[in-house]
Amino acid sequence: MSAGFPLYSAPNAATRAAWQGRVDGESAAQLRWHQTVQFIDLTQPLEHYFDPTICFIGYASDLGVRANSGRVGCADGPARLRMRMASLPMVEGMTFIDFGDIVAGATVLETQEALAVAIEKIVRAGAMPVILGGGHDQAFGHFLGVARAIGSAPACINFDAHLDLRPIPADGPNSGTAFTQVWDWCKASSAPFRYIALGVQRLANTSFLFTRAEQACATLVDADGFAIDTIDVVMDAINDGVDEAEICLSVDLDVFAAGFAPGVSAPTAMGIAPDASFRRVFRGILASGLVRGVEIAELCPALDIDDHTARLGAAIAFEVALGLLDAQNPEEDTDGNVEMDVDMDMDVDPDIGNDPEGDER
Repeated sequence: MSAGFPLYSAPNAATRAAWQGRVDGESAAQLRWHQTVQFIDLTQPLEHYFDPTICFIGYASDLGVRANSGRVGCADGPARLRMRMASLPMVEGMTFIDFGDIVAGATVLETQEALAVAIEKIVRAGAMPVILGGGHDQAFGHFLGVARAIGSAPACINFDAHLDLRPIPADGPNSGTAFTQVWDWCKASSAPFRYIALGVQRLANTSFLFTRAEQACATLVDADGFAIDTIDVVMDAINDGVDEAEICLSVDLDVFAAGFAPGVSAPTAMGIAPDASFRRVFRGILASGLVRGVEIAELCPALDIDDHTARLGAAIAFEVALGLLDAQNPEEDTDGNVEMDVDMDMDVDPDIGNDPEGDER
């Protein structure tokens, strides 16, 4: 770790070893990610990246999950995601850089702050950070780094079975409080809190948490919203919730049904599928050109089955690469405004009450 950058571990031999895979040849049409990825120490000055550039930074911590009584193991998520991304086919015109990892500190807040420092530096350099997680407490570090870099509060779009709006306990934040931290930061900064939660599960959140979401004026879409015939409605709701702000995009892998994503901290029996409906919504968000950072959260390799979840996380990273290229040529509406190309008031409409108890993460 760097003395001037606490909790940062620059790319090392283990990082490089994860990027191994199939070699079909050396021509541009045959390359795979492991053949082109660069390794850079984030403590060094960065050039400005004018071409589409994805910068991977691991959040090798399950400290927040442990504090939230979840299944631990996602500290190993970044390494496994690298292994499963390694053989993905090259995306022409894209540059990939691996900056190493943020490792767990003494507290969740300390670890989040270290991630924020890394994200701010990457965004200021003109690149797209992709956080490889790691507990979902990383979402606050993600938000904080982007907010500092752009000078305003980005909107948070979160694919997640859970709302992650739990009150912050006396002993500090955890993996279920990240968007409460964002909400508190926005209130302290007199900034709008724009939160869009997609794939929310009624069985994974108490009525108390839905009440908090209502108080926060969050936009919610439950798992039933992900169908081909509702995509336009979903995208309209996302557009309204974002309100032209820049975006932090988060994918907690537990949003997907356990059959697709068994290796997560809190598996979801009836989650969404990584099908055409999900892909069209995800691609539509990326096509807006407003996304400033992406995170893939809570992969637990030790709990995975035949790397199903890791492969799904890698596929999402591939979609990010394609989407970043597409965003270079955004579609405009008749007023000249950039729109997400597949555009809620898709209300979950739960029974609202004041029940702080439950088994939600």
